[in-house]
Amino acid sequence: MSRLLPLTLLFACLNISAQPVVRIGTGDWVPYVDQLRADGGALARLIREIFTSAGYQVEFVYYPWDRNLLMLEQGALDAVMPYSCSAQRSRISDCSDPVVNGEVVLFMRRDQGLNWTRIEDLNKLRIATTLGYSYGPQFDAALQSGQLNVQQNGKEDTGFRLLELGRVDVHPQDRAVGYAMLRRMFTPEARAAISHHPRVLSTEPLHLLFRKNDVKADQLREVFNAGLRGFAKSGELERLQQALYTGNTDQWLTAP
Repeated sequence: MSRLLPLTLLFACLNISAQPVVRIGTGDWVPYVDQLRADGGALARLIREIFTSAGYQVEFVYYPWDRNLLMLEQGALDAVMPYSCSAQRSRISDCSDPVVNGEVVLFMRRDQGLNWTRIEDLNKLRIATTLGYSYGPQFDAALQSGQLNVQQNGKEDTGFRLLELGRVDVHPQDRAVGYAMLRRMFTPEARAAISHHPRVLSTEPLHLLFRKNDVKADQLREVFNAGLRGFAKSGELERLQQALYTGNTDQWLTAP
């Protein structure tokens, strides 16, 4: 019996090592992705369960958003998440089915009195953005054409720090992410001075982006989409969406 135990452990280790690995690039984007949590946050937990149930191991690596896309294009990553599917990104990637919806709004100081109805109304504002982000087709097009006065930053928290100091007028950000960041970064008094404009800048589904023209990536995308459909059918995706909107992602547990 004592001789069988080491063999059993050996075969178990061989079985684990034989599982193919999915390498996914992401960034710290609480409450969607949380690098400080052992499970990586709600979306990481969902993605890991889908691939694990299909016989894969998942490795999440954390880089700036623009670097993730570069590594995906170069073949160093199998996928990146969570991203919206912009025309620019479609050159290097194929999108998964929608996972959850992200709602982008303009954060501002409460004493600012911002009033806008069209993208053109933002032309005179000082805007802080994050490199590698998409803020919706209209905003992205205005940014690319040079219509907006934008300060782009590599670190995600810079936009809110500039806003809190009054060095920019607005900072576009996913609503759930924005309020999670404010809770983490500022005192209650400081964050009480910041709110968001009720007009939604963009509502877009978030996806996994898989490397384009890659056989392995195409197979992984099919596996992920099939697993995602199962979670949608069970109602878990809707429960996850509601947990994100209410900020209670810790309460979201996937089906056993």
